Parts: sequence; C-alpha cells; structure tokens
Amino acid sequence: MLKVVLAALLFVSFASAADAAGKRKRQKPHHAPAVSTPAKPYATRTPGPPWAGPGECYTDEGYGRYWPCGAGRAE
Repeated sequence: MLKVVLAALLFVSFASAADAAGKRKRQKPHHAPAVSTPAKPYATRTPGPPWAGPGECYTDEGYGRYWPCGAGRAE
C-alpha cells in the first residue's frame, strides 16, 4: 500500500512540474507615463524661407528663390 501511495505522489509531482514548464510566465503590463506636450500652432507662420522672421512676408519664386512681398515685381 505504501508503494502505491508513493508512486501516486511521485506521478503527481512529475505531472505538475511538466505542466508548469509549458506555461508562459505572466508579466505585468508596463505603461509609459503620459507626457503632455502643447499643441503646435500650424497656421501662425506664413509660407516662406526658413530663415525669415515670423512677421515677414515672402513669395516663393521657385528653385529656392524668395522675394519680399512689399518689394515690387521680381524681374
């Protein structure tokens, strides 16, 4: 009778170890903290050269050329 109980106990211990080896380990979900950034206003600058100031007006003449708005017609 003792051999049967020991055999059953041994069988259960190996079965639970094999079952545990096949399971995936659970990991806690990692959430990055929310970072609040202010929205960038897109319509505050007129199109023009990148070196122009925010209040300056330039027209795009093409091929990287810009002409000031109040300078008259480009020839």
